[in-house]
Amino acid sequence: MLLGLGVLAAIPLAAVDTSFWQVGTFDEVLKGRLSGVSLDKDGVLRLAPESQPVFSPDVTMALSMAADREGRLYIGTGHQGKVFRTDSSQKGSLFFTASEPDIFALAVGPDGALYAGSSPEGKIYRVTPDGKSSVFFDPKAKYLWALAFDAAGHLYAGTGDRGLIYRIDPSGKGEVFFDSHQTHIMCLRFDAQGNLLAGSDPDGLVYRITPAGKPYVLYQANLPEIHDLAVDSRGHIYAAALGGPGGKGGAPFLGPNMSPGPAVSGTTVTVVAGTEEEALTAQTRPGETGPAGFARSAPMTVGFTPPAANLGKGSLIEIAPDYSAETVWTSNNEAVFGLAVKGDQVYFSTDTDGRVFDLKPRRDSRELTLVSETGQAMATRLLFTGPDLFVATSNIARLIRLGSSTVKEGTYESSVKDTKAISRWGTLTWRGEVPDGTAVEFFARSGNSERPDLTWSDWTGPYRDPNGSPIKNDPARYIQWKAVLRTTNGTSPSLDEVTVAYLNQNLPPEIRSFTVSSGAEAGNPAGPVSPSFGGGGPQTMTMTPGPNSFGPPARAKTSASGNATTFTWQAEDSNGDQLVYSIYVKAADEREWHLLKDQIQQTNFSLEPHQLPDGEYVAKLVASDEDSNPAETARKSESVSGTFWVDSTPPLVTVAHQTVSGKSVEVQFLVDDKTSPLQSAEVSTDGKDWKDIVSDDGVVDSRQERFSVRVGGLGPGEHIIMLRAYDAVGNAGVGKAVFHTPATP
Repeated sequence: MLLGLGVLAAIPLAAVDTSFWQVGTFDEVLKGRLSGVSLDKDGVLRLAPESQPVFSPDVTMALSMAADREGRLYIGTGHQGKVFRTDSSQKGSLFFTASEPDIFALAVGPDGALYAGSSPEGKIYRVTPDGKSSVFFDPKAKYLWALAFDAAGHLYAGTGDRGLIYRIDPSGKGEVFFDSHQTHIMCLRFDAQGNLLAGSDPDGLVYRITPAGKPYVLYQANLPEIHDLAVDSRGHIYAAALGGPGGKGGAPFLGPNMSPGPAVSGTTVTVVAGTEEEALTAQTRPGETGPAGFARSAPMTVGFTPPAANLGKGSLIEIAPDYSAETVWTSNNEAVFGLAVKGDQVYFSTDTDGRVFDLKPRRDSRELTLVSETGQAMATRLLFTGPDLFVATSNIARLIRLGSSTVKEGTYESSVKDTKAISRWGTLTWRGEVPDGTAVEFFARSGNSERPDLTWSDWTGPYRDPNGSPIKNDPARYIQWKAVLRTTNGTSPSLDEVTVAYLNQNLPPEIRSFTVSSGAEAGNPAGPVSPSFGGGGPQTMTMTPGPNSFGPPARAKTSASGNATTFTWQAEDSNGDQLVYSIYVKAADEREWHLLKDQIQQTNFSLEPHQLPDGEYVAKLVASDEDSNPAETARKSESVSGTFWVDSTPPLVTVAHQTVSGKSVEVQFLVDDKTSPLQSAEVSTDGKDWKDIVSDDGVVDSRQERFSVRVGGLGPGEHIIMLRAYDAVGNAGVGKAVFHTPATP
């Protein structure tokens, strides 16, 4: 039993801590590639049954399979209407070609002849062992999905797109045996009592129909299609249900004009002891599109390669003789296609790497084993002949035999581990059992591209010590390991868990931003202010609001007393190290940096009032991982700010000249700031609304600026024109011009 750890990558406080990549759970091991090894639900790898490709016809799709009493196998294929036959030594040859493109159904009759159902708009052909063919029955149906013989020699045909089951006597006379009112009858099987079992689409129904034609629904799946059925020695019925998102087909590649969807990564396989998951919902689809497992086909005269992609949800349902049902396997992106039983064991195949699983019942549980990966887009059909299990695949149509004996050598390649940085490799340790006559060896390779290619290192090894072998690869970001299991006596070693230790290269911190704020940002002075006008100085004044008073300013500006210089930054460390910071400053007339503050833990710092004299500065931030690393491996990064000003003195506003002419006045203000450039200015007449004003040169951007104000239409008496100017850090200085306009003569 494993520790239940998939990938454990420690995120250390100190970069000198070693990280560990552990592989041992079913889901984690499943991410790798199996060749000649099997995988049980606890994540344990063992040598697999012998797998041997026995025949590969020159077509892409194997759709159906049957066997006769002499041990000959028949394979129905897609898009060219061909049926192939292998002899007892598995030597194959073309046996029959139909006029229609797809052979979805095959059955061998009591007379030894092969019966083949073709689609679309097809017929049932009878082909004698010497290859002579004739039309046996024409159901006038669009699809012929399934054929099965009863003990009396009657042939039953499941069809679409009207969901009819026909019964045909040995003379070829047929009639409707059952109308399901479904779109398709996808599969047929007989139980030990002679009842016909049928699976439908699109409502996912499993029927039991008596010889007299009385139907009973044993189960309704939450997926649209029952694609295959099997009955074990205990009378338990297994149903393969499938369907894609939204109830759409699980294998659209069977239609040559269909384009593949995006591949789904990360298969999730779960053994469930309970009812069908409610989250899997079925939706009815128009019959014209074909059932979930097969899209409508058309004749093809050229080769067609289906996409190697996960094509739909899938589940395996077990129905007991007492009518109780439970989902024993389910996946959100892997569909079940083929079923076969051997005693009380059920084997099923899927559309992910052409996998074949074995599910053995136990007293209180079930033992799930991934027996083989064929490497094809899907394993479409399974069939036992004697002790051997035959697998028909698609993508490249092949017939593969899984024998009862164990292979002498098998290989497992792990997924690629991304350590996120250049890493030094430690030891490879493992847990497992190695009986006498068996061996387990490991190899490793590494590189700096996401997928192994010619730039990667060669495999290093072998590593045999379960307590730890140093990995001899050069430092790199990515690593992959390979296990080779061997036997000389038919006994298999087992591999429970593998751990790879690595140490990330210590990378320097990354400073993403560093800003200095002095009271207000350029172009946007901000901050609260009291209802006074003033920033202090000889030209400032304060007036108390009251009837006919000047009132508060129209908008708030930052007063000198509220100014603060604040440093803020964002930084991160790829190794997860704790960072500390130091801030240095340098005035415009200085050459060397001077430490302002060190050992800062947070990501901001504010100057205390009058900590620096007024002036123009730049700042430097230093980020260090010294608290998490030895001094010899600690790393630092620096970032220099833009120019900023420390300025606690408001601008000085003076009246340079004023001229009164009748009801009009012209005033020239001079504004001077000793430290930072001016930024904006406002003007108000007699305490009324403040209005923006630009300097005489058109841009307020220098330490000295001249502003000309012209006001007309003034009444007789005393008037005040005020100018308020702001510097770059938000200090405000106010000046005024006081004058009288004469009364009208």
